[in-house]
Amino acid sequence: MSFIAKDVIRLHGLKIGIDKDAVSMPILRSMLQGWYEAVELTLMKKVLTPGDRIVEVGGGIGITAMKAADIIGAENIFSFELNPYLIEWSADNFKRNGFEIQVFQQALFPRASLPDGLVDFHVHQNFWASSLAPREGTVETIKVPAACLEDKIAEHRANVLIVDIEGAEVHLFNGLDLTGIEKIVMEIHYRAAGRTETNAMIRSIEDRGFFLDYEMIDSGVLCFTRTADAQT
Repeated sequence: MSFIAKDVIRLHGLKIGIDKDAVSMPILRSMLQGWYEAVELTLMKKVLTPGDRIVEVGGGIGITAMKAADIIGAENIFSFELNPYLIEWSADNFKRNGFEIQVFQQALFPRASLPDGLVDFHVHQNFWASSLAPREGTVETIKVPAACLEDKIAEHRANVLIVDIEGAEVHLFNGLDLTGIEKIVMEIHYRAAGRTETNAMIRSIEDRGFFLDYEMIDSGVLCFTRTADAQT
């Protein structure tokens, strides 16, 4: 299925093309009511500063990337998205709003668990539930290339990670070398990833020298910043 914008709405100050026939009611409602990605955008405004460079894992329809670009510049954002429909949709949104942002269709893994070749990506009927893990509601499974996240961080000289990957975050951070990263904005997913597994991931990030700002936690979105005495 290819993305074709049949309507345009205003969302977070952006012109967003939508196809109401192809979007589930929960997603459409969240957009029309203005709360789609609202928490992530609030946190980004608090933690991003000019000079930051972002690797975004799970780019969606490009809203977080565009709002981040207002702060740090589009050339400093490198977004990774696996769903081809969302890649087309984000490209439409970028063009509509005058942004040039790179989006790569690669599944990122830590070097310690990087698979060879292609991996399965499961496209869900609600696109925000699409994931590397199969689940009820999957409508299509596609093959996507795997890549090393540490290499992408180094290649793009990134100091910020933005992560929204529907539960796969517990695997992404398992053994991940966070050298160079100073800030992490991440949505967690207890139902998809498991409460015990997610809490263990959070503790492991803190153990690597990051401070979890409890005042910023909202609707499952977390913000970590590296403490001054952290080494790696």
